[in-house]
Amino acid sequence: MAVKGNPGGFPQRKLKDTPTVTPGQMREIQRAAQEVFHFDILQAVENAGLATAQLVLAMLGGSAKGQRVVVLAGGGHVGAAGLSAVRHLDNWGVQAEPLLGEVESQMSFVTRRHLHILAESGIAEPRDSDTSEHTAEDHLQRADLVVDALVGYGLEGAPTGLAAAVTEIAAAARRPILALDIPTGVNAETGAVSSPAVTAATTLVFDLPKTGQVLPVCEKNVGELYAADLGVPRAAYERLGISTRGVFAEGHIVRLRR
Repeated sequence: MAVKGNPGGFPQRKLKDTPTVTPGQMREIQRAAQEVFHFDILQAVENAGLATAQLVLAMLGGSAKGQRVVVLAGGGHVGAAGLSAVRHLDNWGVQAEPLLGEVESQMSFVTRRHLHILAESGIAEPRDSDTSEHTAEDHLQRADLVVDALVGYGLEGAPTGLAAAVTEIAAAARRPILALDIPTGVNAETGAVSSPAVTAATTLVFDLPKTGQVLPVCEKNVGELYAADLGVPRAAYERLGISTRGVFAEGHIVRLRR
């Protein structure tokens, strides 16, 4: 079954009518959400993981039977969301597996926590923590869909180290890719595309799109654009004069139509 970059079945709104945020604004919003409104990052990551899994299933045609998904997970919060999605997909019968783009010792606490959940649940074997070029190529070639959860909006230049190697292998595999928040290698503020970079069939942005990813310069890399509501209090946005009213009025996953 062919993977659908625009699977349908989700409410739509015009991208031009949707507010965008810079990476700096997003960092301040996340800081306020945690420190002022006591919205735990664990909540946001779990909501992101569930939304990711729901969009993955839709892209696979709504059926888990015989489908294989590989999640490229980095060490930050986007990687944690990807690992959370692996758990949900496994619960639904999808053959989902993580491929790590960061060594465990360099991961955030949240990401390590989700990795340990997978390990203790028998979903991720210890070998999943040892990513080699041969391992990555083998896993990606057998995937129906790849999820790019390597970096997120904080990347300003080209990916480096293990993340760069995994990005190059993913690009060479030519499998359909769902990017989380922003494709690896795309600058979230300017839209500049570095090398290596992911070319996604679809990008699922968390909360609001970032200023760079809506620009024509990276449209090919971003692909179809969807947004997921992570439950961040809207008051955290309003502190910066940004209104999110109406963005998710019809559902927590929305297609942003260009």
